[in-house]
Amino acid sequence: MLDVATIGLIVLLFIFIYLVYKGIKLLFRYLLIAGISAIFPIVAVKYLGFSFPLNLGTILVFVYLGVLGYTIYLCLSVIEKIGKPIIGVLSSKKKKEKELEKRIKKLEEENKEK
Repeated sequence: MLDVATIGLIVLLFIFIYLVYKGIKLLFRYLLIAGISAIFPIVAVKYLGFSFPLNLGTILVFVYLGVLGYTIYLCLSVIEKIGKPIIGVLSSKKKKEKELEKRIKKLEEENKEK
């Protein structure tokens, strides 16, 4: 029979596997962004007519900007995912408060009429 420690280790194993899977997936996305960012200055100079020097420094700057942009995008998406439920809870509380205020006003008006 399985005891609590064994079940805990199995759960930790699955969590570890999931996190490694997500990490590798993120690594490949970063590599894809870096590759596309490295190709962009070459395409810009050869086909789009830009006239900046095409050297290793320029390519690395574009790779840096691409990775930085993707990192900022990921951070903003995490903030959005965390913020949506919080805003939803707060807005539902405000709606409930407004509904209660309307009911109170309605009841006060009915009491004045009587």
